[in-house]
Amino acid sequence: MNLDERPPRPPTQERLAELLARRAAWVGRPPRRPVAGEPPETTVLVVLRAVDLPGLVRGALDFTAGLTHDEADAWRRSWTTTRFLFGNPANLTARAPARVISPGGNTAWLGPFPATRLPGPSRLLKPVAGVLLDLPDTVEVPGTGPPADATYRELHIAVRDLSFAQYLVHLHHALAESVLMGRLAPGGPLRLVHRPDLDARALDQDPDYARVHQERSDPDRLRLYVSLSSDPPKA
Repeated sequence: MNLDERPPRPPTQERLAELLARRAAWVGRPPRRPVAGEPPETTVLVVLRAVDLPGLVRGALDFTAGLTHDEADAWRRSWTTTRFLFGNPANLTARAPARVISPGGNTAWLGPFPATRLPGPSRLLKPVAGVLLDLPDTVEVPGTGPPADATYRELHIAVRDLSFAQYLVHLHHALAESVLMGRLAPGGPLRLVHRPDLDARALDQDPDYARVHQERSDPDRLRLYVSLSSDPPKA
């Protein structure tokens, strides 16, 4: 994928502000991210041994679908905050067990935890950092249900200028929140579509899911980072 492609004409900030306000209303917070010194109340930990996008996606969907009502509600009100750490899921101990381990064993999910009482791995393991790898244009995530129920959805992700950690944050928020909103079936097949930029003008009036956040180069402007397609792709 050529990330030097010329980005589309910037989408209207009014449209993006509307989409951000919808997410904030669902969270139950003002339409902004928590400021420095204002930690979330609930946090999930994700431990990665290697980059395995299909496994990470499937594990994120399974983890979110397996939360109790109270756990899901607390995580929602904390903007589904997640911390990503480098480590081997096989080395997690009984004192901090994984709740879900992805197919292949490369990624593990722990929590949710109160943000003030995180377990040992949050202090011992190194936070995910580094540049974003060269991603394929598309990544197929097979479904786990009967083939007759397989209806592909597409999750479009804008990757220009993102670090590895930032990419994981946007992807994981979109997956978790789409499940919690009932917009994405946990066991259905999914296609990740990576693009340098996404154009908000191409969205439906009421998209199934849209993740809007500040533009990294200009915090006063908003950018569309992820959108979930309303219809399966045409053959």
